[in-house]
Amino acid sequence: MEENDLLLSVALHDQEAFSLCLALGTLQAIRSGAWPVEAGIWTIARPVFRSPLEHLGIPNDVMKVFRHADELSALLELAGRETVDRKLDEWIAVLLARLADLQGQGWYARWRTE
Repeated sequence: MEENDLLLSVALHDQEAFSLCLALGTLQAIRSGAWPVEAGIWTIARPVFRSPLEHLGIPNDVMKVFRHADELSALLELAGRETVDRKLDEWIAVLLARLADLQGQGWYARWRTE
């Protein structure tokens, strides 16, 4: 850890809701063009982020979004932006449906230094 790094602590029971909100914002940013499709590789698809979520009982269709977010740049190259946008729309719908299932559960997080 670097000298000026901050750590974000998220309560265990809030990790799913937090991760869903983070992933939804990331996918929306990619969908809008504010971020490149490669953002999926270095954000929600990274094993260091995704792997701890595997053990929380998050539904497989949601975890599939996290697992495959790193494929967006390849999809863009092979099939074009329209196909990527359709995939993003599909994934966004999956995340929104799961958030709705959580019935407005919020999340608690705090920044800290070490």
